[in-house]
Amino acid sequence: MFASPLFGYLADYLLWWALFLSILLHTWCFFKFFPRQRRRKVGLALGNALVSLCMLGVVGLGAETYLRYLAVETDAFGMSLAARRWFALHTQLNSMGCRDKEWTVEKPPGRRRIAVVGDSFVYGWGIERVEDRFSDALQAYFDQRSAARVEVMNVAKPGWDTGAQRVPIQDLIDRYSLDEVLLGYVPNDIEKLLPRSPEFDPIQPPKPEWINLSTSCLIDHLYRRIWLPHVPTVSTYHNWLAEGFGDETIWRKHQQQLGAIMAYCNDHHVKLRVVLLPFIRISGEKYNAPRLHDTLRRFFDTNGVAVVDLLPTITGKAPETLVVNPRDAHPNEATHKLFADAIWKAFYESSDQD
Repeated sequence: MFASPLFGYLADYLLWWALFLSILLHTWCFFKFFPRQRRRKVGLALGNALVSLCMLGVVGLGAETYLRYLAVETDAFGMSLAARRWFALHTQLNSMGCRDKEWTVEKPPGRRRIAVVGDSFVYGWGIERVEDRFSDALQAYFDQRSAARVEVMNVAKPGWDTGAQRVPIQDLIDRYSLDEVLLGYVPNDIEKLLPRSPEFDPIQPPKPEWINLSTSCLIDHLYRRIWLPHVPTVSTYHNWLAEGFGDETIWRKHQQQLGAIMAYCNDHHVKLRVVLLPFIRISGEKYNAPRLHDTLRRFFDTNGVAVVDLLPTITGKAPETLVVNPRDAHPNEATHKLFADAIWKAFYESSDQD
């Protein structure tokens, strides 16, 4: 009844109002009709309990109203109503489903085209203005040096892994006459190769069996903030990734995925560069970020692919200053600026190819 993808079911919200008004009514009836003089201890206990319920109801209904209709922010999985509103308000997609302007197929003479390819980190998850993403900051740097000579395309979709990126990269090269692919690699780009089951699936957050989270934004918020971080599939997520990289069969398949991208770029004379994007918050004792980044960096170096590791740009900094909000560990605007500066210095500052 009156369902909305941005505000949920009106009937659920009215039900919470009905429950709150029922508590108020029962409290009024208690103080109006209950014989408190004859049963003072019982009356005192029930009165205190009802008043406390009324106060909790005011706070709870206020929080429910705010989270259901006013809150606008992302979360790690993008499943809350507040996150859906954020995407509705702050994202506009082109015909390829990417968060960027519409690209012309024909490349103007003398222009160099760079496609920055990646997942939610490149997409700018939680970043309201696209100008604050590191890809757009790179475009601004190029424009300052030589306007209209370099075009930076943001080709990213949340959830993309290496396997999903291969065909779009090939299509971009064939259709848009790319000169360079700048691959934004996050260590979870291997995750689709890792073992999952209905009982253990770190990609899909588990839902509680005891309540339907869609009936209350407040309960959903509390579940995701308090309970979900302690669920094994979430708390051991990075351990799961580390085990995947440690499995020779999985790591070999992942190298083949990356190798296919390298080969296609090489065959079509398109320069491939890689940016290693780090996780900002890590759960699990098995995930050794420096060692894993070193493994990835050596793999790309061995295959003749220029790579810049951005882990040093955030090392030693407080995670809360680097993320978009306390419930979403995607990099914020300041972190994207750090990334852009490091990429520019590593690849383009002294380059004469643009």
